[in-house]
Amino acid sequence: MDGPAAWKSNNSRTNGGKLLPDYYDDYANHLNSYVQYMRGQGVAIDVTSVQNEPDWHPDYDSMDWSGTELASWACAQGAKVQNTKLLVAEAVNLNYGYTDPALNDACARANVGYIGGHLYGTESAGRLGPYPLAAQYNKPVWMTEWNLHAADGDGAAIWGDPANQAVWNETLDDIMRTVHRSMEANWSAYIWWYGKRFYSFIGDGEAAYGTTAGAPLKRGYAFSQYSKYVRPGYQRIGLTKSTKASPLEITAYAGGGKLTLVILNRSTSAVNNAVIQAPQAITKAEHYLTSQTQSAAGQPTTVSGSTVSVNVAARSISTVVLTL
Repeated sequence: MDGPAAWKSNNSRTNGGKLLPDYYDDYANHLNSYVQYMRGQGVAIDVTSVQNEPDWHPDYDSMDWSGTELASWACAQGAKVQNTKLLVAEAVNLNYGYTDPALNDACARANVGYIGGHLYGTESAGRLGPYPLAAQYNKPVWMTEWNLHAADGDGAAIWGDPANQAVWNETLDDIMRTVHRSMEANWSAYIWWYGKRFYSFIGDGEAAYGTTAGAPLKRGYAFSQYSKYVRPGYQRIGLTKSTKASPLEITAYAGGGKLTLVILNRSTSAVNNAVIQAPQAITKAEHYLTSQTQSAAGQPTTVSGSTVSVNVAARSISTVVLTL
């Protein structure tokens, strides 16, 4: 969210420009007004970002900040934005230079609830992993934007075909892999941009790209292997993986009386009769799988006491939900 042009050093809502210190208080009131307005409309804003991409100055609404400026603003003004928690700083590649100053300043830290960043370049920069300083101060880390559709070669109409190889390879090997890595890094959220688009979760009906408006796309089914079964409030838990399961990339979650495992098999071989050992007797086991040929399709399971056996298809992402 950005303020009026007159509040910025470049006198424009676009192309970056810094928030003038004389308007720090006005900006706090600006954010607060939005939160309270939405609250009055029955929409509670749980988390409010101080600035989207403070390190990027494009030709749309934007504003530049340094990490020190964000910390100073959060300290002096952050408490004025009420009934929400503040998030800093959504840098393009989770650049710690934009978040460390707020974490290291006790005054700013008291007014910041979440640390956020975008995924663009984060992995190549070595930051697709745990953020020790955020963990030290018990601040959840959110990945708040990523958008990738290189598979279409900047225009190929491939997205409406659920069996397209390039679409599935990018979905599994790039996108779902980074969701898995984000969870292993103890990040608390992974937010994709955007939900309804020809290369996204739901088709937008653009004829040039071959999607049907409102129809779930393969990428949407893949994401649902996390989002449908790992619900808000669930806690990621540890697991031990045997050498027999070496191709599989697995994270596990507990919540709602269930244990949920999300399994990536990016290898070209199936892993059959994979045995999952639960800490107590299993009353029900469900297995859902998305691959190039299946879309969140139910799979058979074999339950015996506290174990369940499943078959994990090659080049797939699947979810096992155990009711204990």
